[in-house]
Amino acid sequence: MAEDLTEFSDFGLDHRLSKAIEKCGWKRPTPIQAAAIPIALQGKDILARARTGSGKTAAYAIPAIQKLLTLLDRGENEIANAAKILILVPTKELSRQACNNIKDLTTCCSHQIQAINVSSQDSSPNLRTQLLSYPHIVIGTPTRILTCVKSKSLDISQLEMLVIDEADLIFSFNFENDLKSLLVYLPNICQSMLLSATLSDDVKSLRKLVLHNPVVLKLQESQLPEQDRLDQYFIKCNEEDKFLLIYAMFKLGLIEGKSILFINTINRCYRLKLYLEQFSIKCCVLNSELPQNSRYQLFVIRSHIIDEFNRGIYDIIIASDETVLNTSVRTNPANKISNKGKRRHKDSEFGVSRGVKNIINFDFPKTPESYIHRVGRTARGDDVGSALSLVTSDDETLLKSVQDKLSEDYGNDDAAVVKPYTFKMNEIESFRYRAQDALRAVTKNAVRDARLREIKKEMLNSEKLKTYFGHNPKDMQALRHDLVLHPAKVRPHLKNVPDYLGKQNKNFNIIFPSFHACTY
Repeated sequence: MAEDLTEFSDFGLDHRLSKAIEKCGWKRPTPIQAAAIPIALQGKDILARARTGSGKTAAYAIPAIQKLLTLLDRGENEIANAAKILILVPTKELSRQACNNIKDLTTCCSHQIQAINVSSQDSSPNLRTQLLSYPHIVIGTPTRILTCVKSKSLDISQLEMLVIDEADLIFSFNFENDLKSLLVYLPNICQSMLLSATLSDDVKSLRKLVLHNPVVLKLQESQLPEQDRLDQYFIKCNEEDKFLLIYAMFKLGLIEGKSILFINTINRCYRLKLYLEQFSIKCCVLNSELPQNSRYQLFVIRSHIIDEFNRGIYDIIIASDETVLNTSVRTNPANKISNKGKRRHKDSEFGVSRGVKNIINFDFPKTPESYIHRVGRTARGDDVGSALSLVTSDDETLLKSVQDKLSEDYGNDDAAVVKPYTFKMNEIESFRYRAQDALRAVTKNAVRDARLREIKKEMLNSEKLKTYFGHNPKDMQALRHDLVLHPAKVRPHLKNVPDYLGKQNKNFNIIFPSFHACTY
């Protein structure tokens, strides 16, 4: 049935909800939405597996809002005096994103339906006041929701629907006890939905706790965006020219929109970051090796970085997939961190996908699967995006294997999917001296110091160390003092491109995301 539902109008939704979907610019449901929404509208419990960025939020939000509108149209008064939809997520960032999506979907019925993100509220009195207005949809982490319920600020005894998003992370982030305590307050009859990127043992445990005869949806989705929404190009160059190219592109404003630069090792991530900072190009490193006391802490650190990326503080993220991209801690139960101090594993699943226009493979990936994982971070939903790979002579065999894999997946044997972008390097030769000068300044010691600074910064931000620093303020001062040593050197004279360089390169024509293949 789901395969026949190619339009949102096929779901028979309330006109207010349909109008909001149209305002969002969504042309057709994604596979998870097409599969889950009609089943959820029937009131059935659902266990769904779908990848990050596949539209899971709308898959539960649309039937939840439809349920509320139906209750309102029936004139059921009890909808006004208790929460009806509860959405549990593992982090504040995901809570914020879910709430924003729901507000977009209720834009045409905002006077009838209210949603609140309790994880964003720092002031307890202010939160209590908002909850006493009986919002229909409540979103937050299990711990935050439980606190509100225990303080009697939130009544969930008349709940119509429970949603647990990113369910595979709920137990992993130590929410198991809070969730079990929370379930005691739920009514005996309540529709439930679990949505997850994996069906791990933790998800199976959750299923036993909250689902009753669920419909299980296991979507086999390709991580590759549709070919007409993703432009893929490569440039053949040597190692030094990679740095020249990336500098020229950013300083000439030829790369537009949010970008992720993928590097093969963490050391090279910091080398590129220090290199770009000399030209006042703001960027941040998403590091899979940051010190952590728990997976939750690491996820929070990343969520903070991603939030800054989403808010435009940074337009460039430099990411390492030094560990195999398809082997993240999400998919391997053995990687869980226990209180007994098991060995820490690197988490390579960054979860950065929203609003990304450009993927740049500064280092070419080691496998076709890694290439697909990387470029799948752009062109999500109905968006378009671009991918550019810098290819050295050592990468040509890997490029061929990627071309073969993409041709097979797209069913396109006639032409290469990743097209060459040909131009003359002498078009940017005037930038070479500046690039070489900046690159020489990025020494091994500078990279080491940059990594140490980041570790110290995260130590200062660690919740578990705050108590120690409270009793040992001199240690905190010493750490703060060390933190400012050897800062990344910004060279003011490199910030702007001189007029004579800009004029020399005014015809240089590499522009994201609408790559135009041209040959000089």
